[in-house]
Amino acid sequence: MCSSDLENMKIGIKNSIPRLRLKKPYLIGFCLVFLCSLLMGIGIKSCMQRKYKVNEYVLEKISKQFEPVITDVYLKLQPEKQLNTKLIYSVYITEFDTGKDVKVETAERLTRCFYDKNNKFEIIPKEDADSIFDSVEKEFNIELKKGKRQEMLLLAEDLPPGYIDSTYILKKGLVSINGDKTNIGLANFAYNALSCKSGYIYGAVGQKATLDFLYKQQNKFKNNDRAELNKENIDFIFKNYGGRPSFDCCGLIKAYSWFDEETGEIQPNRKNAIKDCTADGLYNLAEVKGNISDMPDIPGLAVHKSGHIGVYVGGGEVIEAQGNKYGVLKTKLAGRGWEHYLKVPTLKYINSGTFKLGCKEVTLSEEKIVNKNEF
Repeated sequence: MCSSDLENMKIGIKNSIPRLRLKKPYLIGFCLVFLCSLLMGIGIKSCMQRKYKVNEYVLEKISKQFEPVITDVYLKLQPEKQLNTKLIYSVYITEFDTGKDVKVETAERLTRCFYDKNNKFEIIPKEDADSIFDSVEKEFNIELKKGKRQEMLLLAEDLPPGYIDSTYILKKGLVSINGDKTNIGLANFAYNALSCKSGYIYGAVGQKATLDFLYKQQNKFKNNDRAELNKENIDFIFKNYGGRPSFDCCGLIKAYSWFDEETGEIQPNRKNAIKDCTADGLYNLAEVKGNISDMPDIPGLAVHKSGHIGVYVGGGEVIEAQGNKYGVLKTKLAGRGWEHYLKVPTLKYINSGTFKLGCKEVTLSEEKIVNKNEF
């Protein structure tokens, strides 16, 4: 190839490349838009990082120091009632946090603003935010204007509910016979898990819902589609259940079987504990089971469908660890697609007697509920 041909090729290539010609004002405008976009991206990332830092600060420092006070209240709450701990922590870090340890007196006074007591001295959580803010104003002689109240409500939405000492709460109402676990104990354990505002994490058997545990489970089950521990779900679980116990569906039942009622530890090697198994595995292990249409009204039976299991608590109701976006909740037996019932292996099934079950008193006769009363 001669030099003239090479030069013509260079010119052709140069002319074939489209060139963007910008007049000076447009060039300045383009640069400003690019710079704003860059700064916005940095700002969003920085904001997200701050949010995570605030959430972890609230969970690991503030809620840990509030834990004895909050636990004491939860021990006196009815099973399905919840204290708005997210708003407690929002008010505290906005109005009272100095970076030092939480004063017990402040924690107790602030927490008292979030509930009333009825004539039976039972604790009734307040649900109206303005009523809570009014109580805080009166208790601490401060003013919380409308704008400040809105800020604290918005902050509370992103905060985790925080730690409670679930060991004491999970022990409530457990009934054993000569050291053996029972169906009444299982039903009450399920109610206690509900009281703790427990979350769902695949493979969990009562572990606290922390970011460390979530990432551990994410790595452990990264090839298991059922776990669904992507970033979105991890963020959701932490925001809604951070610091609380967590279970998967079968983990709720295994946790009761493995629960040491003296130490509060959950260990699979406990005497007479059921095997570590899945929902389907537990159904296969059961010696007494049948079609859901034939199920007797016995609290502490398990209900099963392919890949899922729950605890029947009587009266047509089930407590189940349903999934990442639902946690542990109480549902109706009907309409959930349950196919089978079973007696959980190793449990003693009580035939008769009167027992506390959640917030009710139930009387059993011939393995059936014949009477129940609200406390």
